[in-house]
Amino acid sequence: MKILKRTSVLVLLVIAVMMLTACGTDEIDISSYADQQIVLTGIEDEPVVISIADLKAMKCKTLKAESTSDKIGKVKATGPELGTVLEKYGAKKEDFSKMIICGSDEYDVKLLKDYITEHDIYLAFGIDGQPLDEESLPCRIIIPNSDSAYWVRMVTSIEFIK
Repeated sequence: MKILKRTSVLVLLVIAVMMLTACGTDEIDISSYADQQIVLTGIEDEPVVISIADLKAMKCKTLKAESTSDKIGKVKATGPELGTVLEKYGAKKEDFSKMIICGSDEYDVKLLKDYITEHDIYLAFGIDGQPLDEESLPCRIIIPNSDSAYWVRMVTSIEFIK
C-alpha cells in the first residue's frame, strides 16, 4: 500500500511539473506569425523588438480569463505575463508610471502604475488552445477580471514611461 501511495504521489508531482512548465504552448502552432514583432520602448535606451517566437520561448501560462464586460466573456489565453517579459530586460512593472499599448488598428490603451502593478497582464499568442485569428495578430493583451476594453488586440507596440 505504501508503494502504491508513493507511486501515486510521484505521478501527480510529475504531471504538475509538466503542466507548470509546458502550459500547452507546444500545441499552439504560431508558425504563420512567429516572426511578427512587437516594439517595446522605454525599457532600454533603444527600442526592444520582440517576436512572437520570443514570447513563446519565455515562461508562459495558460489561464482561464474572464472580462468584466459581456463583450468577450471567458477565454483560455496562453502567453507570458508582462512581468516575465520585463524581467528579461532587467525591468519590473513597478519601474513604470504608465504604459501605452497600441494595436495596428490604431486602438490604444493607457494604463497607469497602480493598474499595471495590481493586475496580471498577459501577452497572449494563443486563445482557447489555438493560434490567434487574423483579427488579433500578432499578439493580444489579456487582463483577467478587467473590462475587455483593455484587452488590446493586434498589439504592435508597448511604450513604457518611467
